Amino acid sequence: MKNILVKIKIAMDRGKYWLSYVQFFMLLFVLVTSMKQYTTFSFIGSTEWLLLLTVTTLVGLVVLGYLDLKVLKTYQTESEIYARVNPIQKKMLDNQENMRKQLDRLEKHGNK
Repeated sequence: MKNILVKIKIAMDRGKYWLSYVQFFMLLFVLVTSMKQYTTFSFIGSTEWLLLLTVTTLVGLVVLGYLDLKVLKTYQTESEIYARVNPIQKKMLDNQENMRKQLDRLEKHGNK
C-alpha cells in the first residue's frame, strides 16, 4: 500500500511540474489581454506583447537557472542535503566511510 501511495505522489509531483508551465502561459495571456483595457497600454497589440513577454520571460528563466546552477550553486547544495536525508544514500555514504577507514587501517598495518 505504501509503495502505491508513493508512486501516486511521484506521478502527481510530475504532473504538478507540467501544470506549472500551463499556468505560466495562462498568466501571460491574462496579463496581456488585461493590459489592453487600460488607456495607458492602448497601443499594445495582444499578439505582439504576448510573444515578447513569453520570450523575455523564458530567457529570464534560463538566465536565472544558469546563475542558480553555476554561480550560486544552490542546486548542488540542495542535492547534497537530500542525499544526507535519504536513508538509503546515508547508509551507502556511511558504508563508504567505513571502507575508507578500514583501508587506511590496512595501509598503516601494511607499512609497518
